[in-house]
Amino acid sequence: MVVRLFLSAVAPGDVDELVRLFQEDVVPAFEAHPACLGIELVRAFQPGVGGLIEGGALMRWTSVADMEEALASPAIQASQVRIRELLRREPLSKVYEVIA
Repeated sequence: MVVRLFLSAVAPGDVDELVRLFQEDVVPAFEAHPACLGIELVRAFQPGVGGLIEGGALMRWTSVADMEEALASPAIQASQVRIRELLRREPLSKVYEVIA
């Protein structure tokens, strides 16, 4: 299993909209893909630089190959369009292998 962290930041006033779009657009698209074992939205407790709310999506996948295939799919790409409009920091993506 692998875990992907997709990290960025939003303006404080955009958090509720981000959560709504995540639930409406992102979760259904990811959960529909059999290789996705789960997806969650996380945020920092305290505002970061410039008062932005830092956070991201935490996803679990069956394998790197399955994850890459899913992320390239039109359904998953389309699910992220409205979310990306809210991002105020260039996203950072990290992939980790679950070892224990």
